[in-house]
Amino acid sequence: MKVIRAAARPTRQQPATYFTGTVYADEVVVGTPPSRMRATVVSFTPGARTAWHTHPVGQTLYCLSGAGRVQRDGEAVQELHPGDTVVIPPDLRHWHGAAPDRLFAHLAMSEISDTGAGTEWLEKVSDADYLKPPARIG
Repeated sequence: MKVIRAAARPTRQQPATYFTGTVYADEVVVGTPPSRMRATVVSFTPGARTAWHTHPVGQTLYCLSGAGRVQRDGEAVQELHPGDTVVIPPDLRHWHGAAPDRLFAHLAMSEISDTGAGTEWLEKVSDADYLKPPARIG
């Protein structure tokens, strides 16, 4: 058993190459073999978001606080709220982030592939796509 102290993992601002706006990440765990799990709490300021991207083994997001958005390529933007879980299949092109006027945080969980491949980053989400009204819930 291993206890990883919070003080051993500083909050890191995420790079503008892969994110729009100000985004912070707090590493929860990076698995050691045979585990391939990675879990990170990601905090987005209003309007901040990821670029389009994919994960070779998929990704699960558990929404912690605030109001967020997620979009699967070719579908409408969806709102996210605390307690929502998003299950993203392998290699699905998508993005996620905060609503335009709210902070947002989620726990992002994914695995690397058998070959060690992780997130594949693509182009940034345009403001026009980001600002489209989200689909109605329900």
